[in-house]
Parts: sequence; structure tokens; C-alpha cells
Amino acid sequence: EKAIDIGIDSYLFKPLHMERLEIVLQKYCDRLLTKKNFQTEHKLLEEYKRAIDASAAITKTDTQGIITYVNDAFCLMSGYSKEELLGQKYDMVRDPETPESVYIDIWHTISSKQIWRGRMKNLKKNGDTYYEYSVVVPIVNKYDDIEEYIALRQDITVMYHQQEHLIQRIKEEVDKNTLFHQQREEENLLEAKFSTIGKIAAGITHEINTPLTYVRGNLELMAYDVGRLDNSIPQKEFFQNDIATMLDGLNRIAGIVESMREMASQTSEMPDRHNLYSSLATVIILSQSKAKFISKVRIKNEVFHPAIDKERFKYYAKVQKQRIEQVFIIIINNALDALALSGTFESRILEIEIEHEFENIVIRFKDNAGGIQPAILSSIFEPFKSTKQEGGMGMGLNVAKRIVDDHHGKLTASNHADGALFEVSLPINADKEYL
Repeated sequence: EKAIDIGIDSYLFKPLHMERLEIVLQKYCDRLLTKKNFQTEHKLLEEYKRAIDASAAITKTDTQGIITYVNDAFCLMSGYSKEELLGQKYDMVRDPETPESVYIDIWHTISSKQIWRGRMKNLKKNGDTYYEYSVVVPIVNKYDDIEEYIALRQDITVMYHQQEHLIQRIKEEVDKNTLFHQQREEENLLEAKFSTIGKIAAGITHEINTPLTYVRGNLELMAYDVGRLDNSIPQKEFFQNDIATMLDGLNRIAGIVESMREMASQTSEMPDRHNLYSSLATVIILSQSKAKFISKVRIKNEVFHPAIDKERFKYYAKVQKQRIEQVFIIIINNALDALALSGTFESRILEIEIEHEFENIVIRFKDNAGGIQPAILSSIFEPFKSTKQEGGMGMGLNVAKRIVDDHHGKLTASNHADGALFEVSLPINADKEYL
């Protein structure tokens, strides 16, 4: 009885029997082996726990969601101490922006004895946001009832922000490439329009030049004959004025046709030396059908006339002539559209200045239409930003800006006292490769 009281469960009776001794020794050896195996397994479990603790944040909660265990990694991740966490609901780190449906899905999954995996957004003790990848495992007992939930959590905040940054970069690149192709398509469309105009103008020039020459020649002969009439004839002065007006009209027709031909005679060209004053004159002639109903146009402090000598001033620069003339057309048309909405014909004016400044030629287009709205001034060269109150896609100025940039020049927009000022600066000698 004393042996049983002190926990002795194996003993021998005297006298000793070998068979009984063998049985006792076998039991003793089995106990030693079991103890050794237990110690080994326990050691392995401790190592597994240490490895998991070192690689993941771990929490255990009961079936009511009360925290029963946290490791140091979770405390570091959440900013809470073990004392602050134990006995509390896991909701204390929940981010209020996470939809309730997410937590319903988690609870439904784990309460069905299924493992839940997913990314969560939580809040630290100091209010900062952190992101974790969680694996929540329901632990069941031998009766297949859930005893608790163990969650392994990995801090993926840095990776999340890197991923978001990468997604944003990809989106920006896609938008940039899309915009680039839109700009190219817009410019190609403009070039196609000018090419069509060129073909039409070439045909018009061929068909009209001969009769124009014939009519001009006869009018000049008529002017010569009228000039020889006696001054006493009262109709002489009227004849001379009428003939001069007709000759002026013929010269305007010839100038417009020639400008159309010059403007769109090429669809693709290499940079070459061109007189920018001549290009301006060509563009203004083409704009006269619109400008004559809207505003006076002055160039170098003189009211523009279609019969102007295009080579009167020399402002040579190495440019792609057709593309630069596109820039001038876009700016002049924008100015005329703005002028049409303000004042009267007598009060409207579009001033064009051209001059040398160091190694550049600078062309300024200045109107008195009231200026550009401050809200769009800083982004006026961005695509789909239109200066017009209605209509228009807002691509023109963006195309103009890109053409000037391709020439290694500058195109700027600003407001002065009475209206808008667009300034085009082009290098006289641009030896760099054009795009």
C-alpha cells in the first residue's frame, strides 16, 4: 500500500522470478523510450513554434473572437502590447473602411471549418494603416467541434504600396502612350487635310492660272488704253479706279491660290531654311476669308494686305515649313474665334510681331479678345483643353505645342492687358534630329 501511495506502479515480489523481471525491465525500457520520444517531439514542436514566430505574426482567438494568444511579431506589426491585446476582441485593429461583407465572409468560412486566406487592411495603435496577408485556420477537437482559431499573418504593407505604385506607373504609361497615339493621329489628320488642300489647290492653280493671266493681260491693256484717254473725259477716273479694283481682286485670287499650293504641296519634308515671314504671310492670306469678317490683322505694325510682298522681311530658320505653318494656322484661328465673341469689327485687332532674339526667331500673336480663362491657362496645351466656349476637341494647341517642341523651340501662352498672347520661339539653326 505504501508503494502505491508514493506512485510506484512496478515492483517485484520476492523471491525473484526471471520472467517477471523481464516484463518489468521491458516496461521500464518502454517508458524511457516514450519519454525520450516525447522530449524529442516536444523539442521539435518548440522549434516549429520558434520558426513560425520568427516568420509570421500569430494570433489565437476563441470561438467568440476573443484574443487568447499573440506573439511578438503581431505586437510589433499592430503596435499594441500583449497586455493590451489579450482578452480583447480582434475588432480593435479593424479598419473602419473595410466593408462589413468582408468580415461576414471570413466568419462564414472559418465557422464552417474551412481555412480562410486573404488580404486585410488594419489599423495600428497609432492610427496608421497596415496591410497583412492572413491565413485563418479553425482548430477542432476529437469531437469535431471548433475549439479556437489560429491565424498566421504576414505584413505586406511595403509590398502593397509597391504594387500600387507599379499599377499607377503602368496606368500612366498606358495613358501616355494612348495620348501619344491620339496626338499622332490628330497631326496625321491635319497633314492629310493639308495634303488634300494641296491636291485641290494644284488643280485650281492649273485650271485658273491661264484664264487669270488672260484676264489680267487684257485689264492691263485696258488700263493702258484708258490712261491715254483725254483727261477731259469724265468717266476716265472711274474707269481707272474700276480697273485698279479688278486687278487688285485678280491679284488676291492669284495670291490665295498660290498660298494654298505652297501650304500643302508636301505631306512629309525634311527641315530646311525657310523665311518665317513668308510663311506667316501665306497663312494670313489663307485666313483672310475668315478674318475679313472678324478683325483687322496687323503684321510688323502694318495692316495686312493680300498683295503684301512675302519676301519683304527676312527671318530665316531651319524648320519643317508645312508643320510650322500648321502652328501659325492653329494660333491665328484660335485668336479669330476668340475675337469673334468680343467687341465690334472696328475695335478688334490681331497683332503679329516677328523679330530676331539672340539665336532664335520669335513670333508673337496678340489679340484684344479679353484673354484666356485663368482656370485653363496653366493647362492650355494639354489635350482636350479647349479655349472655345463650345465645340472643338481642344487638340489644336496641343498639336501646335508638340510641333514646336519637335523643332526644339518654345510655345507659351499668357494674358496681357487686353487679351491673349501666344509666343513661338524657334532656333535659327536647329541641327538636332527632328522627330
